Amino acid sequence: MEQNNLARSFAQAEPKKVVSTPDQVVTKKVRVSQRLNLSVFEKLLIVCGSALLTVLMLVVVSSKIALSNSQHQLQHLDSQTVNVRNDNTNLKQQIGELQSSSRLDKIAKQSGMSLSNHNIRNVTK
Repeated sequence: MEQNNLARSFAQAEPKKVVSTPDQVVTKKVRVSQRLNLSVFEKLLIVCGSALLTVLMLVVVSSKIALSNSQHQLQHLDSQTVNVRNDNTNLKQQIGELQSSSRLDKIAKQSGMSLSNHNIRNVTK
């Protein structure tokens, strides 16, 4: 039973001295961490840095929102531009169909008009 107690006492005990040679004895020093007090300047610097960081985060978020809104408006304008171009193409095609000589001849015959070549003049600048 004494041996069990001896083993327990060795397991619980932490060695604080390290002996390398019989002449030298080296002791380990344990450092206890101490909390350092912050100066007024350091506190002010931390507060200003935190405020600046918060402002920069808000600026980044607001610029991302503005960018996405601008992209949405650009897409909307692009789709409107495509629609107007399609309408212009359709209207040009209708103008071409309405100005065709066969159509004009047909309308002229229905109205009792005729085409005489001696009344046609070519004008150039």
